[in-house]
Amino acid sequence: MLTKLVLLLMLPSMCANAQKIEPNLYFFMDSNSFSGTGRWVPSNSNEKAAYPSETEIDCNRISKTCIEATAEYYSGHPHVSVAYFAIVTWDAQQIIATSSDAICMVQTIIVSVPDKTISETHSIKKMSPEKAQACETFGASGTQTDVFVVKNSPRWKSDPYGESSNKY
Repeated sequence: MLTKLVLLLMLPSMCANAQKIEPNLYFFMDSNSFSGTGRWVPSNSNEKAAYPSETEIDCNRISKTCIEATAEYYSGHPHVSVAYFAIVTWDAQQIIATSSDAICMVQTIIVSVPDKTISETHSIKKMSPEKAQACETFGASGTQTDVFVVKNSPRWKSDPYGESSNKY
């Protein structure tokens, strides 16, 4: 009888442990802040990221700013870059932030809250033909869109270091 009672008491605990626990995504938003961690990959599924990397995006609604910090590893050394964005839109559905700090490009980040997805578009600025030609020399021409692979998402887990070709 005592054995049956112990098993009966342990059963709920055993069932709870047997349930599949979803991983915590590195995607968090409340009324005044947003934070996401992951990596940027080209939106074209035939291309892959140039280097292994990890990016964190932190946004603050009160200051109307986002900061994007990226760590990449190339040429045998780690490299860190930081970009600052001004928030244009913040509502329950999305955050849109832009930066025109780069000489040739305007960057726009779009955070879709319901989908828990992030995209970034790099668009060429309007400029003189001479300046446009100089920008093309450095590979800045046209529009490019990257998608953000959120840390701990199924895509992240299938390629944690971003080394395989994009299959998604």
